[in-house]
Amino acid sequence: MTAKTKSASVNVHLYPEVKQEAESIFAYHGLTLSEAITVFINHACHAGGFPFDLRGAYWQDTESLAALEECKQIEANLDSYKRYKNAAELIADCLEGDDEQ
Repeated sequence: MTAKTKSASVNVHLYPEVKQEAESIFAYHGLTLSEAITVFINHACHAGGFPFDLRGAYWQDTESLAALEECKQIEANLDSYKRYKNAAELIADCLEGDDEQ
């Protein structure tokens, strides 16, 4: 078997306190954050998806939950929202709105 060189990188943005907590957890198991992420990605590739069950996961991100609720409201009232055939039409409409101000 030929030795492979790791050359791909991933840049992840985290809250500093979350990163610190994760580093502590993984250090307890003898892993760096980078090694733990590699383990997660390898398991996801082998599983063909998340390597754990997402049902019942507690989601504390209130901003994302609010955005999901807004999406549900929009979906329930699609007829009351303006629609566009493509992105160019949307951009043109936005630019027209700038001229009116």
